[in-house]
Amino acid sequence: MPPEAAIGMKTMLKSLPLFADLAAEHLEQLVGTARSAAFLKGQAIYRAGDPVRWLYVLLSGQVKLALSCNQGNEKIIDVVEAGRSFGEAELFGPHPYLANAVAVKSSQVLCIARDDLCRIMTVDSRVGLRVMKALARRQLEMEAELVAAHSHTGSQRLLDFFVSLAGPGRDRFGETLVTLSVSKRLLASRFNMQPETLSRKLRGLTEDGLISVDGCRIRLKNTMIDRYLAGEVTRGRLGSRAAGLSHLRPEHAET
Repeated sequence: MPPEAAIGMKTMLKSLPLFADLAAEHLEQLVGTARSAAFLKGQAIYRAGDPVRWLYVLLSGQVKLALSCNQGNEKIIDVVEAGRSFGEAELFGPHPYLANAVAVKSSQVLCIARDDLCRIMTVDSRVGLRVMKALARRQLEMEAELVAAHSHTGSQRLLDFFVSLAGPGRDRFGETLVTLSVSKRLLASRFNMQPETLSRKLRGLTEDGLISVDGCRIRLKNTMIDRYLAGEVTRGRLGSRAAGLSHLRPEHAET
């Protein structure tokens, strides 16, 4: 690997929470054995059933993790943005991949061999702890999604998602603009909807005065949203106050 590329890879790895405090010698080992791979839009990084050999870090682009369903449909379980790792869950078991990882855009991926990662974890317990925290966080996210899928309407889940995108910067007395990083087709699959159903839900939230939509830009009407969260109003498409939204007030919202 050219020296310039090695320096860039070290800098990138140090920027990841997983390897932020890794000793220089261990960082050198990872860089020495890791490889970078480019994937075109629509190309698979791995498929369900493939053997597990790598931890992946997305350097640029976008990757979807999806389960294959009946009649050629798919259920998107996550969309990975640049700077995130993926494929951790399968690293520590005997089973092959359960989902497909496919590039949504042209993507550059750093591949770290499982054996190299495990060796680093044995000498630096902080790396192992961070892997455990990442897995625990994603497990909790999946459990929360399952609860929401069974107890909230599609409109409630969408509004919950938009509020979480706004994060702590949401202005409760004005409006907040959030930009979708995925296509509406991917967003529909993420929420187990058909694209036309998503369009209908967005139109309903707009008619209820909670959001406005301009392409991939969603403008949150925060005063009305907060009145809804407080139970002061009942919106037509949402019905009664969505319990899952009450923890996402501006001061507590997380991305």
